[in-house]
Amino acid sequence: MQMNIIEALHGYVSRYGPLQDGRINVDFLPGDAGSYSLDVAPCREWVKRYVDGSGVKQFLFNLCSREAMDETIRQQLDNLGFYEGFSRWLDRQTAADDLPALGQSRTARAVEAVRSGYAFLQGGNTAKYQIQCRLTYFQDKER
Repeated sequence: MQMNIIEALHGYVSRYGPLQDGRINVDFLPGDAGSYSLDVAPCREWVKRYVDGSGVKQFLFNLCSREAMDETIRQQLDNLGFYEGFSRWLDRQTAADDLPALGQSRTARAVEAVRSGYAFLQGGNTAKYQIQCRLTYFQDKER
């Protein structure tokens, strides 16, 4: 049975140092500070199709978190620093060709941040932060 893409990305993102000890949800972000979720984002899947049925596809996803929010600049800098570090980690992983295993008929080419991390929604003493990322991969022809 072939692993689905979000499952492969979940395992891959869980390898990022600051996330190794935490639980990452999928399409669900609890209200507690320090919680994380990997959320699917809509996109056009095919980037380029070849006549034989193979081609390059993409998969957009957001890494989201609920973070403590207060008036101290240090707190906001730390929150945004996490996402800047995550973006650099993705760049290093792609450069090293250390990419998620997608199973038969699909080969990852790159995982990258396409939008920087930012505070998306504030409420009380927490804020939702997110960074949008893209996996590009080669899809063999359908059998």
